[in-house]
Amino acid sequence: MRFRLHPETMRMTFLLLALGAAGSATATAQTAAGGPAAAVASPDFDVSTVKTNNTGSGSIRISVHDDMLRADNVVVKMLLEQGFDIRQDQILGLPHWAEVNHYDITAKVVDMTPEQRKGLNKAERMAMMQKLLVERFGVKTHVETRILPRLDLVIAKDGMKLEEFKAPPPVEGGADKPELEKFDPKRGGSMTGSNNELTGTGVEMAPLINFLSNQTHMPVADKTGLKGKYSFHLKWQREDEGAQSGLHDDSLPTIYSAITEQLGLKLESAKGPVQVLVVDHIDLPEEN
Repeated sequence: MRFRLHPETMRMTFLLLALGAAGSATATAQTAAGGPAAAVASPDFDVSTVKTNNTGSGSIRISVHDDMLRADNVVVKMLLEQGFDIRQDQILGLPHWAEVNHYDITAKVVDMTPEQRKGLNKAERMAMMQKLLVERFGVKTHVETRILPRLDLVIAKDGMKLEEFKAPPPVEGGADKPELEKFDPKRGGSMTGSNNELTGTGVEMAPLINFLSNQTHMPVADKTGLKGKYSFHLKWQREDEGAQSGLHDDSLPTIYSAITEQLGLKLESAKGPVQVLVVDHIDLPEEN
């Protein structure tokens, strides 16, 4: 799944895209979707360092070059969000410092070739971050299900406006046809976004649910009953941006109105089971 975001949103999602290393050890991945998952590969770190970042800069940077992971100006809550695939408001039990202290982190990965790092899947990248959290912050967690406010995504009264998608048949010389690049059978679809626009091609409901959850800062449950793959174009008003940013456009609908007007879907207030990540233990790191 491809997804490009505005930088202010991207800073909360780029960790999983940037991480590119793993090793022979194993870790148990806990996810927002259903408790502990099967053991997956995680990296062996030859050395990792943590230093406080007191610059006050709003710039956050993650990079992987050769066998070195570098994270600049990150907070621990962000690392937990990415390592456990869960939104920050669903992480409970953190001390205040883990939400406000900024750190620079480097980790040297051993016994992995560049090709192996590039081939990691999402679960393996999550396991990498989890192991780093355990080694340098002593993190221990468990997953609980609690009844909390959430949003239910349903079909609007006037009916769904998503376009049902059918994959194009193989075409001889298709590599020379850019329009066919919009759908990759191996990925199952694509979502590309920029500022206040989002385009989906051959997308199932799960990525759209995740997108709406990030936009509304609320858990979103899929109650549409839609099981196919769909294409759509969505344009909305970025309420989280000030007028001076150039991204706030009063002529556009809010995300709540846009999904009804443009997609024929609706977000309704509800309460229901929401999985949360509870932090049982975490240590203030010693700098080195």
